Amino acid sequence: MGSKGGFVLLWPLLILAVLCHSGYSLLCYSCLPTGHPCTQTTNCTYPLNSCLFVQAESRKYYHCWRMSDCNFQYISNALEENKLQYSCCQKDLCNGHPGMTFPGKTALLMAPLLVAAWNLCL
Repeated sequence: MGSKGGFVLLWPLLILAVLCHSGYSLLCYSCLPTGHPCTQTTNCTYPLNSCLFVQAESRKYYHCWRMSDCNFQYISNALEENKLQYSCCQKDLCNGHPGMTFPGKTALLMAPLLVAAWNLCL
């Protein structure tokens, strides 16, 4: 009986994990210029198809951005910054500060695997 209950729980979790990425928009960190890492997120809308991280002299920028506009000249003009380093990427929350972790997303993706492992142990 115990393993049957766990198996019934496994299917909704698997379906949730699969549907989690269907029909979604890109999720990026998005904050006004700040001196510290950003924790606010937003769903990017068309035509913004990438996440941007910019390290200027004393500020950090986190935005949704067009990949075709991901070049030094365009970013420098748009943000009115002369000295900057930037990166554009196309995965959810990829524009976070290098040491940041994403526990909520990781937990959602790991849940079906943990349930399956639990059922194997029973």
